Amino acid sequence: MIEEINYLGWKRNLLLRQNGVELVITLDVGPRLIRYAFVGGQNVFKEYPEQLGKSGENEWRIRGGHRFWTAPEAEHSYDIDNSPVNYETLGGDSIRIISPATKYGYQKTLQVTMDQNGSVTTEHTLKNISDKPLDITPWSLSVMTAGGTAVIPQPPYRPHPDEREPGTPLIMEDFLPNRNVTLWPYTSLCDPRFTLGNSFWQIRQDANGAATKIGLKLPNTWVGYQLDGALFLKHTPYIAEKAALYPDNGVNFELFTNKFMLELECLSPLEPLAPGATRTLVEKWQLLHKDVNWTDEKAGRDFFASLA
Repeated sequence: MIEEINYLGWKRNLLLRQNGVELVITLDVGPRLIRYAFVGGQNVFKEYPEQLGKSGENEWRIRGGHRFWTAPEAEHSYDIDNSPVNYETLGGDSIRIISPATKYGYQKTLQVTMDQNGSVTTEHTLKNISDKPLDITPWSLSVMTAGGTAVIPQPPYRPHPDEREPGTPLIMEDFLPNRNVTLWPYTSLCDPRFTLGNSFWQIRQDANGAATKIGLKLPNTWVGYQLDGALFLKHTPYIAEKAALYPDNGVNFELFTNKFMLELECLSPLEPLAPGATRTLVEKWQLLHKDVNWTDEKAGRDFFASLA
């Protein structure tokens, strides 16, 4: 079920198809998982037309799709990935993409598996090929096409213990914080694209919107991107015993958007990566014909509960 195809100017790309869903992986550059869509349908990933089909540039190019970066954001994150990558098949609909070694002392491999339902598992493995520890960690970014709305589930809302019905059992942990939120200098919570509800935070991509970003601690849940009757879902992996090691003030999920696109980003804990050592970040995706009314918080909670 894997074939090599031409795609938008690139001669070498891998196409995987299952259950009416297709995934395209670039080989002339990247790796980029450049397309994820219902067969013949709209790509839920952003594509930058002026950058498609090209390679060999002297500067990093976003291109679109899903990419594998290194955190925290710095010069090493923008390592140029404009040259061909190698791959090997692992049986079934499973591929391992091997990137060239970088001048920053690391090498990236991206293992991609599509199951019979069209769901995708991506394993981002970072290897230290230098002779000294590296303070970097895997960072996976899905660049979503314009016009959709991101949906971020929140922990259950409960009133302050002093404001509950008489006789309600006292839970001491309700006096403690239950989420981390990180903001950037260009983030405003007055942004009209933000709808911050009790059960869900919704952030719209808007062609007239300036860049904004937000980070959250999301322990092993799903985030969504609703787009014209399609719903892209992305699992946010979290290692509780390494909570203090997550970058950007302890968040494992970040969202960035500007007038062109919206990014759903996952992070691994940040700790020194020893020479020869590897660290892997595993994501899972789903693509559904689903249009949830997110203003109905019960319907949204019921839907997310079905994903557990």
